[in-house]
Amino acid sequence: MTQLHRAPDNCPICNGRMFVRELECHECGTRIKGSFKSQKNTLEMDEELFDFIKVFVFAEGSIKQSEKILNCSYPKVKNLLKKAKKALGFVEDKTDSTGSIIDQLDQGKIDVEAALEKLKTAE
Repeated sequence: MTQLHRAPDNCPICNGRMFVRELECHECGTRIKGSFKSQKNTLEMDEELFDFIKVFVFAEGSIKQSEKILNCSYPKVKNLLKKAKKALGFVEDKTDSTGSIIDQLDQGKIDVEAALEKLKTAE
């Protein structure tokens, strides 16, 4: 079997983005030619979001540690985490609205009484 190497993301000459030109099945030899994005390039996120993901991983998933490193608030970290989940293709579970209610409270969109009422009806 042929040893597979990781394709470079950027051109070694001009630093432009590289793309895949041909795909081949190692089982049957079928080949498909065209212009394909690499798996890494299919993630569409801005630099701030990518930097957040690096910080969050560095902080080993700790929101408090991420807050300190990024020098921002808990709601900001939670918002970035939600955006990262969406960019990575995770679908949010609509049955668990508790987190959403708490986020609304943190962001000042609802007051404590409204949050408590929503939490009662969410059960």
